[in-house]
Amino acid sequence: MNWTAAQQEALLDVIRRRNERDHLQKQLERTQAELTTRQQQQANLRTEWQAEQADVDRLDRLSWASLYYDLLNTKEKQRSKEEAEAQQARLRYDVVTASVDELTQQLAEQKNRLTAYATVDTDYDRFIQEKRIALSFSAGYVGNQYQQRLDNLMAQNRQWQELEEAHKAGLQALNEVFRLRKLLEQARNWGTWDMLGGSTIASIAKYQKLDDVRDQSYRVTQSLERFRAEYADLNQAFLTEWRFDHTTTRFVDIFFDNIFTDLSVQSRIRSAAQTAQALENQLVNEISRLKKQVEQEVDQARQTSDALQKFLETA
Repeated sequence: MNWTAAQQEALLDVIRRRNERDHLQKQLERTQAELTTRQQQQANLRTEWQAEQADVDRLDRLSWASLYYDLLNTKEKQRSKEEAEAQQARLRYDVVTASVDELTQQLAEQKNRLTAYATVDTDYDRFIQEKRIALSFSAGYVGNQYQQRLDNLMAQNRQWQELEEAHKAGLQALNEVFRLRKLLEQARNWGTWDMLGGSTIASIAKYQKLDDVRDQSYRVTQSLERFRAEYADLNQAFLTEWRFDHTTTRFVDIFFDNIFTDLSVQSRIRSAAQTAQALENQLVNEISRLKKQVEQEVDQARQTSDALQKFLETA
């Protein structure tokens, strides 16, 4: 299957028409934005004009304003002033209304012109697809160039997907570690209350929180394993792990409460909190680095895709 000169001419014509369509679309968007602004001005000026006209009408009928200026013997003078202000407001309103009418007509014309380009995207996609197929079967220089560019784009897309998956896994792990730190903070607060002379209830509440820490620790471990697996796909390693065991002093602490067991448990909670904080900091650093890599990969893939598209249009 060969790509003919006639097909290339047809493709270039479609590209030209797409450019015309895009230019017209931008004009339409500017017209629409200006029309919206003018319509708002029109509404405001109409309100101003109606308010000024209402002042004139109050002087023409029996009203407190009419009686007031009659008493001052300045009614005609005031009426002339109010009429002048109303006329000026009406003039401003009429000017903007004329602009709104003109822009409305212009917008309708631009929309009508756009209908002539209704199939341009479909035509473009069809020609590009036909050219892709032709170049895929071509054994010449152009065909080889196309395949090489296509392979590069596919490789970049795979790399981007792997980076994106690792980034998402890192965010999930960070979220689980954040929850873990909150639970450890709550357990530490109950432990402090217990050390200050809290009842058995304080000890029980502390260990209930530590049970929550244990459950959350499992979720942290699972999320870290997933992040580590996604990281490994990028030929990188995340070695930090998470462990926490609080069960050994539970019975002694609750039923034979004393300062020594309290201090021991608080020490382990504090140590775990420090480890969790260090883990969170490490995750933040790795996620930030991954985010930059994702952004760079997306930018490179976009450039490669644009270059491939340009190649397809002109080769």
